Amino acid sequence: MADLLQIIDLSDSEQVQLSLYTGTSEPETAPPTNFPVPLTDAELAEIRWYFNEYPNDTFGAAKTRAETVEAGLKAIGLLLFQTVFGSSEESSALLKKAAVNGQPQLVIVSSRPAFLGIPWELMATEDDTYLTSRLSGVSRRMAPGLMEYFTGELPSDQLSVLLLLPPSSEDSGSIATEELTALESLTVEAELDCLRPSTLANMQEQLAGNAAHYHLVHMDGFTVDAQGISLEDGSGGITSVDAVTLAGLLTSSQTPALLINASSSSPLNDVMSFAAELAQNGVPQVIVSPLPITGAGRVLFCENLFKGFTGGTSFAQTIASVRQAMMDHPQRPSATGPLASWDWTLPMVFESLEYVPAAIVAEEAAPLVPGQPQTEEPATGNELPRGGPYGLIGRHSEMLDLERQFRETPVVMLSGDVGIGKSELALGLAGWLRKTGGRPGGVFYSSFEVGAGLERVLHEIGTSLAGLDFADLRSEGRRAWVVDYLKENPALLVFDSLQNLAGFPTGAPGLLEDQEMDDLDSFIKEVAEGGKTWILLVGRRDTEPWLTVPHGGMHINGLTGSDRIVLGTRLLEEANADPMRLGSEYLQILDLVEGHPLAMEIVLPLLKDVPSSILIGELRSELEKHEPGADEEGRPPYLTVVMDHAYSRMTRRNRVHLPFLSMFRSRIMMDILTHITEEQVYKSAMGEVLGYGATRSLLRTARTSGFLEPITPSVYQIHPSMPWFYGRSLYRQFPPATIQNLEREVVRVYADTADYFMETLYENQDAGTTAILAEEGNITQALALSLEAGQWENAQLLVQPLAQVFRMQKRYPELRRLRRQLLEATGFTAEEAEESGGIQLWLYLMGTEASECIETKEFDRADGLNKQLLEYLTAKDDGETDPRTAAVFHQMGQVAQNRWQLEEAHELYTQSLAIIEGGEDEEVIADDYYGLGMISQYRRRYTEAKEWFSKALDIHQRVNDAEEMVKDYRSLGLCSLYKFEYDEAASWYQRAREILEEARDEENAVLVYHSLGTVCHAQYKFEEAENWYQQALQLSERMDNHAQMGIEFHHLGLVEQAREMFVEDAEHWYMMALQQWENTGDRRSEGDECRQLGVLFHEQKELDKAEEWYLRARDIFEEIQDHDRICRTYGQIGMVAEQRDDIAGALLWAGRTYQMASANNLQVLARVKAHLARLKEKHGEENFNAWWKEFAGVEAPTDLDVDPETII
Repeated sequence: MADLLQIIDLSDSEQVQLSLYTGTSEPETAPPTNFPVPLTDAELAEIRWYFNEYPNDTFGAAKTRAETVEAGLKAIGLLLFQTVFGSSEESSALLKKAAVNGQPQLVIVSSRPAFLGIPWELMATEDDTYLTSRLSGVSRRMAPGLMEYFTGELPSDQLSVLLLLPPSSEDSGSIATEELTALESLTVEAELDCLRPSTLANMQEQLAGNAAHYHLVHMDGFTVDAQGISLEDGSGGITSVDAVTLAGLLTSSQTPALLINASSSSPLNDVMSFAAELAQNGVPQVIVSPLPITGAGRVLFCENLFKGFTGGTSFAQTIASVRQAMMDHPQRPSATGPLASWDWTLPMVFESLEYVPAAIVAEEAAPLVPGQPQTEEPATGNELPRGGPYGLIGRHSEMLDLERQFRETPVVMLSGDVGIGKSELALGLAGWLRKTGGRPGGVFYSSFEVGAGLERVLHEIGTSLAGLDFADLRSEGRRAWVVDYLKENPALLVFDSLQNLAGFPTGAPGLLEDQEMDDLDSFIKEVAEGGKTWILLVGRRDTEPWLTVPHGGMHINGLTGSDRIVLGTRLLEEANADPMRLGSEYLQILDLVEGHPLAMEIVLPLLKDVPSSILIGELRSELEKHEPGADEEGRPPYLTVVMDHAYSRMTRRNRVHLPFLSMFRSRIMMDILTHITEEQVYKSAMGEVLGYGATRSLLRTARTSGFLEPITPSVYQIHPSMPWFYGRSLYRQFPPATIQNLEREVVRVYADTADYFMETLYENQDAGTTAILAEEGNITQALALSLEAGQWENAQLLVQPLAQVFRMQKRYPELRRLRRQLLEATGFTAEEAEESGGIQLWLYLMGTEASECIETKEFDRADGLNKQLLEYLTAKDDGETDPRTAAVFHQMGQVAQNRWQLEEAHELYTQSLAIIEGGEDEEVIADDYYGLGMISQYRRRYTEAKEWFSKALDIHQRVNDAEEMVKDYRSLGLCSLYKFEYDEAASWYQRAREILEEARDEENAVLVYHSLGTVCHAQYKFEEAENWYQQALQLSERMDNHAQMGIEFHHLGLVEQAREMFVEDAEHWYMMALQQWENTGDRRSEGDECRQLGVLFHEQKELDKAEEWYLRARDIFEEIQDHDRICRTYGQIGMVAEQRDDIAGALLWAGRTYQMASANNLQVLARVKAHLARLKEKHGEENFNAWWKEFAGVEAPTDLDVDPETII
């Protein structure tokens, strides 16, 4: 332990005494010296002003006043040092002796808050060397001497922090965001629990339920006064909690440390008194910042605090490290740019017990064991979108107020003018709640831009929670599933850009139709009524005409106080504007734009070249003249004025070219813009081509002027307020005919880009999907322009990548909505499409929808679409030989195949093949070969099926289509397996495996591993089968594919059941499978697993257990109306009854099976006939006939004799 150098307050005599503990029981002391408390109330007020207010106005008299304070702080430091250490030779000798043994800890000992509140950390020698640089730390105690040790034992595998939020964050100086970032950056486990609401009762309950758990309780930005610390009272009010009560909660829960960073309105002496009283009442360590820390100081404080805490150093040493980091990096935001701050003097430590935290050790997680239940990760929601370049600055008060509103009402409308920071605040709240566990049900963010609607919302929520299988539910099922989840789980929904739904500004076309808005309104109402989810609606209007749900509201304005200064400092630094040249007019500019973030981003870079005194005059003059137009709703006049002014100061070249950016939506790729600006059409309009260098220069100028935001060096984001401004400038500059030519060029280039995206999608699905979705706004913009101009071929090129991605992601409702909008342009019938000229696009739309309907098993709808296509195509002169006719026949064959109409399917595939066989497009020929192979396989003509699959494989090998080759190999493997040609089956599957592993296609590899397991399983090679199933299971777990995990669990159970030795193991695997089906909501598979458990116990003659599982399976199959499975389960229940010699019961179940199988023409009919024949023999023919007459009301069946070969 370091030597203790103690400064002891002898308050009765107004003296101080220095003592030194070097490990001996008795300290060495110096003679007392006179020491009147040097700081008056007026001086304390000046210090408070210096930290709280001066950075916001550093001009003129304020600067002079601040220099006086700084000189006073230096003088205090020198006076303190000379008084304590220069008053006697003994005092000086003790300091020198303490330094010999290393760095001592300085302890200030007093019971007086005024004495403890003296900035002892300022002590310095005449050469400006601060004493703190020679100390291991500085702390404050109530009594002299050595302290006892804190005896509590806390976990060392994770740092646990409990965060409390203040009743109001106005001027609180919150550091919660920086704290969370610091904890996330640690290399060890750290947990931040945020107490909501932060009431005394909740705190008491949380600490009592987690004794010896929290290493630190943090009260962030709280106000402390003479009555105590202000907390929420649970009913919207505020209550004061005294130090004795708070200390009791902490000590009884064995919590060793409390951190309080007080609000700016907290009196210094009250903070000191409160901290001292906490320590006096047993809180081992109290860390206090009596005034708010600003800017980078917050980051430095949090980073070094938690780094030291988890590293196992004392709090005094940790705060010394914090102080040194703040001294080394003293620059803080101010009105005149970065200002050297003295805030390193603010953090203080009060001690009552010796406590050195144990170092937090990162433990290696045990490896996952396949089949072992894993702890479910909490839902997080979908990915939050990218924020602006400066992130969320300030807004702590608004975030707390939003949380409080949500406790009163589940729906809140957040509104404000364009560019005011609504989305940034919503993203900040969403991220905060996600990271602090405020919404354990997940955080889901949706922005209502082009293409977005309720169906997209449902898809994003459902697939983020349940995976892509969610999209297989019917429309009403998707909505019901999401509503049920959101009502039962505390989640957050953020709906941004809400004003677009009804159209903005008022009178503009809306994004959704009235019925769609009514659906969204009813969805919000369903979720909100009696549910646990919060819904944040974000838009430019305070109310929306279509929204009938009762809701709270918050209208936000521009940044105020230090938040304005922080953003201003960053903008001036980025623009390389010299803040020292600014006058007080700079603050007038911030007032003129009312702290509006976007207006600040545009106007402040001008200060690099224009004096603030001139700029403010010009802006005021222009603002007086400005007359807002009808289309400026939700746009403050000063925003338009600063945009116009900044635009007018650009070079002529930039003013000519910049308005062209109105052709883009949301983002701009430099490559695409360069391509357009190099063309003749662009030159004809603008007078010159740009090329790569000039385009890059244009975008960078727009970026530095605040008109664009960077995403990457070659991609820029367009703020939602900018398209209006660009468009207005473009129409002022060019006639409509010129603009139409430019629009046509944009369509042409984006059509080429869309074609390229399709190629990318085939080569690299993930990269292609990302690129297409990133450019969705621009593609849909170009698509709308192409439809308006009747450019049908380009429209098809543009829609194809979007349609393909939507289809891959199973976003079928959105795809149909897009398709419907296109058909409104082409015409819904072939005759209308012929008349409009859009017949080729119509054929594409109808054909792709028919194909999609086959995927979604909407076969009747597919029939109708195919019929329309066939009628149109066959009416043409060359219709019977048109490859498109073959495509329709193929799709009709797929429908028939899915309906098990195998003869018809065979005929349709053959018709298709007759048209295209021998043609150039070999891949569609292979599709027909493959379809015919499937029909042969279903007919159990496996040799014939293999011939068709082999013909398909020949083509796929020739064109090197690895994905289709894998499909062929798998089908050939299955047919070989059915023919008991096990070696050949394994060979086909191994070929598929090689391709998949080389391509790292885990999704399909898992299916092949499973198939290899089934080949071994069929040969009773149980150990090899188990190995393949385990490989498939491990891969499924890694991919979070719960459905496939269920299949592997099931087959591992089948292996154990077949071994007939480990029944308990088989039951274990089946139960694991059952758990997966229950979690994924797959009722059919759940029923199958229950029935398999029944079979397991049935084989073991445990009839009661078998019947229990069969009955559970029956209930599920009856619920989902799966007649085949109902029949098979009835039959098994009947066999259980038969084995109990309960012939009456067996007859009842077998009779029910017979009736359902006959009515539905099920394959199980042969089996049930055999069972009835056996029961008839046991019961006697006469008795059986009589029973049947009574049971069914008709004569008993006479066709019960069946060929055993026909029983399946």
